[in-house]
Amino acid sequence: MRLSTAFHKLLRAITWVPLAASVLTAEPVENWSKVRSETFTQVWTTVNESYHDPEFGGVDWVAIKAVYQPRLVEAEDNPSLRYLLQGMLNELGQTHFAIVPKEAAVFTPEERNLVGTVGATFATTGGEVVVTNIESGSSSSEAGLRNGDIIRRVDGRDVDEVAKLYAETGVTEARKDFYLNQFVSSPLSGPVGTDVEVEVEGVDGTVRTITLKSGMHTGEWSEPLGNMPSFPVEFEAKHDNGVAYLKFNSFSPILMKDIRRFLKTLESNEGLVVDLRGNPGGLILMASGICGWLSADEFSLGRMRMRAGVMNFEVYPQKNAFPGPVAVLIDNGSASTSEVLAAGLQEAGRARVFGETSAGAALPSAFLKLATGDLLQYAIADLTTPKGANLEGVGVKPDEPVSRSRDDIASGRDPVVNAARTWIETARPKPADQP
Repeated sequence: MRLSTAFHKLLRAITWVPLAASVLTAEPVENWSKVRSETFTQVWTTVNESYHDPEFGGVDWVAIKAVYQPRLVEAEDNPSLRYLLQGMLNELGQTHFAIVPKEAAVFTPEERNLVGTVGATFATTGGEVVVTNIESGSSSSEAGLRNGDIIRRVDGRDVDEVAKLYAETGVTEARKDFYLNQFVSSPLSGPVGTDVEVEVEGVDGTVRTITLKSGMHTGEWSEPLGNMPSFPVEFEAKHDNGVAYLKFNSFSPILMKDIRRFLKTLESNEGLVVDLRGNPGGLILMASGICGWLSADEFSLGRMRMRAGVMNFEVYPQKNAFPGPVAVLIDNGSASTSEVLAAGLQEAGRARVFGETSAGAALPSAFLKLATGDLLQYAIADLTTPKGANLEGVGVKPDEPVSRSRDDIASGRDPVVNAARTWIETARPKPADQP
C-alpha cells in the first residue's frame, strides 16, 4: 500500500531538519552501511511489534518494508536516512510516529543550547499562522515582530504552499492547522545562535522580511523520562474576581507540584478556567491526577488499547476536590493528553469546553534510541473516550465554539476566555448575601 502522490510531495516539502547548518551538514559515520541497516530494522521491527492493531488499520506493513528497504542504499547520510524512515512511518497515516534528530534531543542541562527560542509563540487561525505573544527583550521583539503578524515564509519555504499540500492529503482542518504551526515553530526553535529569515505580513498589509536569532530558554525545563527528551515548560495561574485561570504548556511531571498547589487554593465559590490551547500533551497519567482535584466522583478519562491488552484511565477524587464550575479551553494546537483531559471532563459532565476543535492527535507514544543516536517516537496504543469515541483524526468538539481571530490577537482581545468567564459567572455559586 502506498500513500497518495500529494502526501509524498508534502513529505518532500516539510521533512527537513529545522536546525543549524552544522546539523544539516552530514557528518561521516563509521560503518555507515551497518548503522543504516540496523536503524532501519529497529524502526520497522519496533512498529511491527508494538502497533496496537495487528492489522495495522489495513496497511500492509510487510509490503511497506519491501518498498523501503531496497531504498536504503540511497540514504548516503543520516539526514537522508531520516527522510526515508519518516516516509515509511508516514505510510501508517497516524500521528506520534516520528524520527527525532539527536541534535534536537536534550537530555542534560549542557545540551539545552540545542533547542533555542526566538521569544515568540504562534497559533493557526483562519488558516494563517499568526504571532500571538512576544517576549520582551527577545529577538522577535528587537526585530519588530508584532502580535497579529502572519508568517508567510520561513527560511524560503512558503507557508501557503505547505498548507495547500496538507489540504491535498485530506487531513482534517484542525490537523492541518496543527501541522502548519509546527512547520513554522520548529525552525524557530533551532540551536542557540541560529539565524532564521522569515517573511511576515502586518495587520496593515505591509510585507517585510526579518531575521530572527534563537536565544536561550531562561525558564524551567522538564526532566527526561527514559528516552523522552527534556523541553522548556511554562506555567501560569491566577485568581481574578471569582474566576481562577490555569495554563501550562505541557503535561510534564515537573509542573504537577505547581498545578496541585494552585488547585488547592481554589475557593468553593470560584470558577476555574483550564487553558489547554497550544498544549501538545505529555504524560497521560497527569490528566487523571489533575482531574482528581476537580471532581468529588469517580469517573473515567477513557481506555487505552494496546497489542497486549487494555488499560483504563480512572479518576479518583482527592480530599476537598474543587466543586465549582470548570471551563476547558482548546484549539487546533491542543493535542494528545490535552484532548484526553478535555474529552474526559466533557463526557463526565464535569466541564464545559470552549474554543475550536482540537488537533485529533491523541495516540499514546513512547521513545526508542536508534543506532544513529536519533530517537524514534512511536504510538503504542489507540485511545477512546469513556463513551467509545475515537479522538485520533477527529479531535474534541467544543460545547461552545469560539474562535480567536487575527484582529483579536493584534488587539489583545480573547473572546474564548471571555466566553468561558461569562458562563462561569452564571454557573458558579454566589455568596449568600447576593441575590
